[in-house]
Amino acid sequence: MTEMEIMSQFNTFLISNAIYLAAGFFILWVAFRMVVNIQADPSAPMLNKVLATLFGLGSVYFLLLTNSFLYSNWQETSNRLAELDNLSNGGQRFVDFIGVGDSTPSLIPADPVFVVWYIVILGIIFGGIWMKRS
Repeated sequence: MTEMEIMSQFNTFLISNAIYLAAGFFILWVAFRMVVNIQADPSAPMLNKVLATLFGLGSVYFLLLTNSFLYSNWQETSNRLAELDNLSNGGQRFVDFIGVGDSTPSLIPADPVFVVWYIVILGIIFGGIWMKRS
């Protein structure tokens, strides 16, 4: 496989991943709307709170899964480019930036900033549903 074919497949994957991320952010927005609706009704039934919590967990799981596929494909593209004999300057910069390593998908984000970001999202969802308003 040539560098052009590898990068073409990677860019095609990025398009589909962007669609999944957009869908994930829409689902996350719906989860936040559910939190706002539960906050607006102090007498919301327990079932609504449990379902909203499960929906919020599912939306975060969906985004974590989508991000894990993104990281895995970045890593696999870098690994495949590193195996080539002739690599352009741009391809070499890509390999240098991403590095060569394990491309196994993981739900734990490789970037610690994203770990904090997802913890904040879960805090907003759980806090909004289960904490009483003052």
